[in-house]
Amino acid sequence: MDSPRAFNLAGSQRSANALNGNHVANQNPYLNRVAIKDPSQFYGRTREVAKIFSRIGASRPQSISVVGERRIGKSSLLHFINNPEIRGRFLDKHSSYAFTLIDLQQKRKLTLKEFFRELFTNVAREIGDESIARLEPKFDSVGKLLERFHREGRKLIVLFDEFDAITANRVFDLEFYSFLRSIANNHDVAYVTSSARDLQELCRTQLIADSPFFNIFTNVFLRAFSRQEALELISGPSAAAGLPLEPYARRIMEIAGHHPYFLQIACSAYFDHLSDSGGKLARDEVEAVFLDEAKGQLRFIWDHMSESSRRCILAFSQQGQIEKEQKHIYADLKRAGYFIEDDRGPRLFSSLFETVVGRAPALTTELRETDLAAMAIRTEKARLLEPPLIEPKGHIGRFKIRRSLGSGGMGEIFEAYDSELRRPVAIKVLAMRYVEDQAMKRRFLREARMASKLNHQNIATIYEIGEAAGNPYIVMEYVEGDTLSARLANGPLDIQTVISIGRQAADALAEAHEHGVIHRDIKSGNIMITARGKVKVLDFGLAKPVRLPERASASRSRNAALSASDSSHEKLTEPGVLMGTVSYMSPEQASGSDEVTHLSDIFSLGIVLYETVTGKLPFQGETYFQTIEAITKRAPHSIKKHRKDAPPGLVSLIERMMKKSAAQRFNSASEVERKLAELTITT
Repeated sequence: MDSPRAFNLAGSQRSANALNGNHVANQNPYLNRVAIKDPSQFYGRTREVAKIFSRIGASRPQSISVVGERRIGKSSLLHFINNPEIRGRFLDKHSSYAFTLIDLQQKRKLTLKEFFRELFTNVAREIGDESIARLEPKFDSVGKLLERFHREGRKLIVLFDEFDAITANRVFDLEFYSFLRSIANNHDVAYVTSSARDLQELCRTQLIADSPFFNIFTNVFLRAFSRQEALELISGPSAAAGLPLEPYARRIMEIAGHHPYFLQIACSAYFDHLSDSGGKLARDEVEAVFLDEAKGQLRFIWDHMSESSRRCILAFSQQGQIEKEQKHIYADLKRAGYFIEDDRGPRLFSSLFETVVGRAPALTTELRETDLAAMAIRTEKARLLEPPLIEPKGHIGRFKIRRSLGSGGMGEIFEAYDSELRRPVAIKVLAMRYVEDQAMKRRFLREARMASKLNHQNIATIYEIGEAAGNPYIVMEYVEGDTLSARLANGPLDIQTVISIGRQAADALAEAHEHGVIHRDIKSGNIMITARGKVKVLDFGLAKPVRLPERASASRSRNAALSASDSSHEKLTEPGVLMGTVSYMSPEQASGSDEVTHLSDIFSLGIVLYETVTGKLPFQGETYFQTIEAITKRAPHSIKKHRKDAPPGLVSLIERMMKKSAAQRFNSASEVERKLAELTITT
């Protein structure tokens, strides 16, 4: 994370001697291939570290799931976060936190008692109280310890390295996960886990995967370094060791990309070679040394890529360009760090990756149990290549693809043309990184089925669901117009337009709530306005089913609060992600402290109306954490401060919609619509 350390005059002289041919023995700083525990040797991950500490440092600490491929630096990140000096940099009142790191890499047969013993031993060591280590290893003892921490004003942060050792262990049943969730909800406790895949995908049973425990996590994805972080890793340690590699940075990144593990190997090879040769570079020799060590991991990456990703890379290797129909695959691969764009255009992250590209997939390395649990391992049976999702001429079945409209967390949306019904449509396709993820595919399809229950003039209609090359897609109404957020780029709207948009959006939400669906991501970017002023609410991708009241009225009366059941409904959204867009979240949604009901949508719509009237968001902060603090604790500026002509009735309505307490808001979206209709008459 630190910027490159400056090296002293003696180090500079050693560098000059080495590069001028005067051989000086330099200690190679790139030899470490295990988790980095010394924070002075930790490079990169500035954004990820800041995000994790912003969540831990919330008034109620929040849980994080660190997800990344093997050799990407997950363990090093957890050790860095656990370091007391680093905590002191990022946390106010850091002494009030007790951190404990439980390394599960070699504990795949851990028992429940062993788990509690290790937890208590680590906590005892952390706060210097050996009596904690003698606590009886059971659930009740944890509760008593947390009651003591509450009296002392102390917060507990538990870091689990390779948490899939727990999720795959039969000893840890549903009761265990319910207990972890309970103490996180009722005490100042948060978890930071690391795993190669989303936690729910690694659970040994579907029942455990559906546990509400996994809803408390926000994912932090570890991918390749940024270019700047890669440069810091190349230049910092080598300069401090007296043999700067910065002049060779471009060549190093040509073979290693921005991947920290490959950068470490490449820097090590360059450092040893230059040190031994007196500064004379024989590039072929260096690359041969690099490949000797890196080939196993390069093969592992290739073998565990999806068929579509391999097709994209093969096509690029042969043609030197990205075909139009593969651009969505390319975008995912670029995000993961397997493609890099620089001043020469797009390229594979490593010029030596082609040594393994094209080989038949095979398990060439001995995998640890963690790898087997974490990766989608293919059998050794020959498999026919599936046809590409978007065919060479740009079709998905009878739908001709026209252009990409954008992408989100779960997938990409295309404008297309239905050749049979002769109409434009929008097609949402599951992101390529989820193609072989059966749990995500089920969630994606359940989203479509849930949204297809809604038939309303202000909700984008679902036409059909299909599958191409094993990847599901959703065909929906194509809405031509602008998003409300785009309209607001030109400033706030006139009052009658605000009321009209509010009425239509509220009516759409009333329809959804009547059918037991909470949107959970109402924002100006998810509201389309056609040229005629009609509103269409989009993207039920974070929608959640709720239990309807036993006596639901057939009319539009929706006054009973609809609450979601933890036990009877599966989590349908992308696992581990804080649901929604933070600036539009309700307090209960942002804090994770209360069950999210349809009243959360009313709060979010209130934010949209505030924004539409004033041109500003009511809750903002310079950081993610500050925004959450504003939502949960602070009152927004008065609408009148920004908009003198705002009618008192509209101001009062929006203020009630944005009450911190859900019980003080309107009881239903239909009530909001009726109140707005009254304003239309009187304004």
